[in-house]
Amino acid sequence: MKDSRWVMTDYRMHEQQMSEWWASPLGQRLDQSERDALFSLKHLLYGYYQVQIGGNSLLLPGSKRPEALLRVGEHADVVAQPENLPFKSHSIDSLMLMHVLEFSTDPHQLLREAERVLMDDGTLVLCCFNPLSLWGMKRLFSWQDRPPWNGHFFSRSRIQDWLALLNFQIIDRRALGFTLPSQSLRLLRWTRFMPRWGARLWPFFCGVTIVVASKRTIPLTPLPVRWRQAALFPKTRLVNRPLTRHDRHTGTPEDG
Repeated sequence: MKDSRWVMTDYRMHEQQMSEWWASPLGQRLDQSERDALFSLKHLLYGYYQVQIGGNSLLLPGSKRPEALLRVGEHADVVAQPENLPFKSHSIDSLMLMHVLEFSTDPHQLLREAERVLMDDGTLVLCCFNPLSLWGMKRLFSWQDRPPWNGHFFSRSRIQDWLALLNFQIIDRRALGFTLPSQSLRLLRWTRFMPRWGARLWPFFCGVTIVVASKRTIPLTPLPVRWRQAALFPKTRLVNRPLTRHDRHTGTPEDG
């Protein structure tokens, strides 16, 4: 019980610190960039049951007529740990992890849990910080112990490998977060040109990557078997010559 309470307390503290960071100038700039990028991916989201995990607000655009659009978090529709979701298996059509993988105590279990609750051919959206960027350099050389700089930033190739092991197929990617990771409003205004040029010239070094993957299933379709009725009497060419008694001297059959 002690470990469980400690994990929940740490998760609540992380949610509070992330909420404060989302309210900062840099957090608001990223929030708007991700909102615009996710809206352009709206055509890839479908189904009646859609869930967003993490984030300070609901950014999941949803399908045309979703029956349930929920957010999982400390002050959200559902309060739960991402590694242990209170949803039935194969019950969610679209699931988005909003900067959750970087701060998970068990990222492999988090992705397995996402695979469990997603329906066949369901859509998984991952918003992750990129370590090969200015944001990753700030995390590497920063002494801050507050999010998001205390998280573990995973490379795009590693995330793709994990998704491939769980039978996910990547259907789209978006690169954003080309501004300097600074809280200075003056510096952010001065680097307003960077998102436009960064998406064209150095998309691999973006600060944030959005990966959209589809859960693939292998259908067990039986192949048709061509049944052939066995012949009652085999063909002549396949029948051995009948054995008869031959005369030892003449080699002709003996008369009855």
